[in-house]
Amino acid sequence: MHEKGETSLPSPDKYLYARDNLDLQVTDSVVQRWTAASFAAEWFNDALKEAREGRDRNSRRREIVFAVCFIESYLFEWVRDEISRLVGLSIDELRRYFPDGDRRGIRERWKDVLKDLYKDKRIKEVPSFDPRVNPHWNLFVDLVGYRDGLVHASASRPEIDIDSQSTTPAPPPSPIPSPTDLDQLPAGWAVRVVVTVVRQLHQAVGTNPPAWLCEP
Repeated sequence: MHEKGETSLPSPDKYLYARDNLDLQVTDSVVQRWTAASFAAEWFNDALKEAREGRDRNSRRREIVFAVCFIESYLFEWVRDEISRLVGLSIDELRRYFPDGDRRGIRERWKDVLKDLYKDKRIKEVPSFDPRVNPHWNLFVDLVGYRDGLVHASASRPEIDIDSQSTTPAPPPSPIPSPTDLDQLPAGWAVRVVVTVVRQLHQAVGTNPPAWLCEP
């Protein structure tokens, strides 16, 4: 956990913010107009629908994928909209936090972006990523691992039973998640994981999560 720091705020007359994803920034007589689509709420609604209505393995599969798509979009859109409104980010600064062609996974990117914002005094605190302090972080790691397994076909690996006395080579890695994993996951698990991650973020930063963020 980082020590608390001060968040530097820009002069209010230098940064103008408009709703509906339109951001106007005036810096050194240069006006930047941003227009951008937002998908976090839509991905969340997709995951929420599967959590509330789906009852089979395929519903859990879709809920997992949609939940992680939500968290991927949410991090970027939160920095683009809320942090930009609070402290004023130029497009170049936004690209510094989210470099073009960035290949970091969301587990690493979530930690790195928040730590960089804290280091730059854009936010006052970051949530703990130490599983001994914040056990919920392990659930998020598992969730992203399940998403990766589904998207990159690790979930399609065969499950092979080999006699303990067999001299054949060791079996290939097991599927992640396995069909049993998907069958045993309770409806709403993936949604609850990402809701908690986002709420921990807002609690650390001292802002309110969006009104549409809810439990399944």
